[in-house]
Amino acid sequence: MLKKTLLIGILTLFIGTVAAEELLAQYFFFGKNRVQYERFDWRYIETEHFDIYYYDSKNYHLAQFTAETVESSLKQLNEDFGDQLTDRIPVIIYDSHSDFSQTNVVRLPVDAQGIGGVTDKFKNRMTQPFMGDYADFRRTIQHELVHAYINDVYYGGSVQSIVQNNIQLVFPLWFEEGLAEYLALGWDTQTDMYMRDAVLNNYLPPIPQLRGFFAYRGGQAFWYYIADQYGRPKITEILQRIKSTRNIRQSLVQSLGLEIDELSERWHEYWRQRYFPEVAERQSLSSVATQITTRARSGSYNTSPAISPRGDKIAMISNRRGVFDVIVVDANTGERLKTVISGADNPMFEELNILNPNLSWSPDGSQIALSSKSQGSYNLAIVDYESGRSSTIRFPDLDAINSVAWSPDGQKIAFDGNIGPYQDIFVYNLETSEFKNLTNDVFTDKEPAWGPNSDFVYFVSNRGGVLRPGQALAGYSIMQDDSFYETDLYRVRVGNSRIERLTNTPTWSETQPTLTRDGRLLFVSDQNGIPNIYEYDLSSRTVHPITDLQSGVMQISVSADGTRLAFNSLNR
Repeated sequence: MLKKTLLIGILTLFIGTVAAEELLAQYFFFGKNRVQYERFDWRYIETEHFDIYYYDSKNYHLAQFTAETVESSLKQLNEDFGDQLTDRIPVIIYDSHSDFSQTNVVRLPVDAQGIGGVTDKFKNRMTQPFMGDYADFRRTIQHELVHAYINDVYYGGSVQSIVQNNIQLVFPLWFEEGLAEYLALGWDTQTDMYMRDAVLNNYLPPIPQLRGFFAYRGGQAFWYYIADQYGRPKITEILQRIKSTRNIRQSLVQSLGLEIDELSERWHEYWRQRYFPEVAERQSLSSVATQITTRARSGSYNTSPAISPRGDKIAMISNRRGVFDVIVVDANTGERLKTVISGADNPMFEELNILNPNLSWSPDGSQIALSSKSQGSYNLAIVDYESGRSSTIRFPDLDAINSVAWSPDGQKIAFDGNIGPYQDIFVYNLETSEFKNLTNDVFTDKEPAWGPNSDFVYFVSNRGGVLRPGQALAGYSIMQDDSFYETDLYRVRVGNSRIERLTNTPTWSETQPTLTRDGRLLFVSDQNGIPNIYEYDLSSRTVHPITDLQSGVMQISVSADGTRLAFNSLNR
């Protein structure tokens, strides 16, 4: 039995995955402003309203998926906005974040980690990378399509049109980003988690002051509130009034009968009534875990917790000094023991893949494996804990590498990555250099974890009941399956051609499998509306909860003997 009294919590404020900026670009070969390691063979397909630009024949399936997504999403936007597009919209897709980071279609910051898509207001072009998860890719496309739609309908489709027509209308960030998130997602457990923490800890700003990350989460919560209290047609009414009045405040008053201050207070009260009753019903973080990290005064992120096999140290990715490093802290005191990787100072670690559980200890605790970006491509890196020396294993055929897991026998490393539009589970043998693709199809397979005997790889997928690798390839429409938007736990024996499904939960998702030396399987599930930690009994195929926290769990890591568990969660 896992001892709850020994849980170690890594508490963090996490990073968002979508950002929109104003951008400047050339069109076809896309300029020379950023370092470019590859010359892409661009081609395109046309739909009724969009031109989908992609490169290399292997990405044709990704372009088809994009075309299907934008056209179906456009039908819903036509209803929500009560308008029609006036011009065609270019959509430019990359098959990895590494390739996207080389783009000169749009102006990106020096560190583009965490940016999942942008829309160029100058020429109204959508640009986004595929990062292995089709459901998230679809959400990003839908989000950016809202920006493109607003640019077309309200601004005439270009900055030149804005200048020529002296258009003064400016959408607040919370208004437009929140609308894009709501129309792409509706409501989701991640936003619910952020809102719950902000309300219970009394740091939810008034609506006009929703800035930064809360422009997205808080803005999404604003539009959810409007739809829930007034009905979704009220969104259309507000947008139509803005088109005629060219004034955000006036349109809200006309549609809702409330000035923004009173609307903001009612919005706050709505969330207080929703979340305050949960305080007595659920566990606080301090009641089950010891806080290991604190936020810097300027704000910081601590992610990818990986507890050492003995349970005495925790490795994590942190930006406390302003750039992302890999650090190791004492699991009892939180004292920083050393910085293993200085991200900004080492050209082998240009990016550290901060959005995935990306650190794994060797079974003897002497080394750490992770994926990293260098010279335009992702690689598998192994770093010696004591000396800091690193070695790199390159996979030229792979477009991205994400989560990594070192096998208990020390001989193999499993990871998820993609080749074009195929996001699969791979295993690399450190002794023989043999490299295997275990799943090899169009489904989103991710977050591998090893069984105690190093024979099974456990993973997360949206494949539903498709259990034979290589069965669903190019041309298979994954959106036809009900499982597209939810994930279950699976496992596959290395060398076997059959995948075993462990969970079947159509209304919620399981993520983050991790196993102890004696074979206990822990994972994260949002089955009670909040991501919490559960244990799966492999012999009885039953599940029972480990935590019932007010604030959701993001990533977990367990010690080899199962007595200590590290996790990260929101904590103001």
